[in-house]
Amino acid sequence: MNTDSMYLSKCLRTVLMVGVLGFMASYTTIASAAQGCGHGFHRNIYGRCVFNHPGPRATPAPYHRGCWRNAWGQLRCYR
Repeated sequence: MNTDSMYLSKCLRTVLMVGVLGFMASYTTIASAAQGCGHGFHRNIYGRCVFNHPGPRATPAPYHRGCWRNAWGQLRCYR
């Protein structure tokens, strides 16, 4: 009886983890790289299309030509 309950708890835990991960993946938004603004542009917080440029605390991104990492570590590129 103990072996059956351990097997059931492992299956239940696996199903629960897969369900939570599936919910998280479906709940998050999917954004395109250009966010509908075209290459070299992105949307700002007000919904306007602005040119990609390094902001304060931006650092160069090695091995990515024309790209940088912003203050939050996100990779941004001119094109």
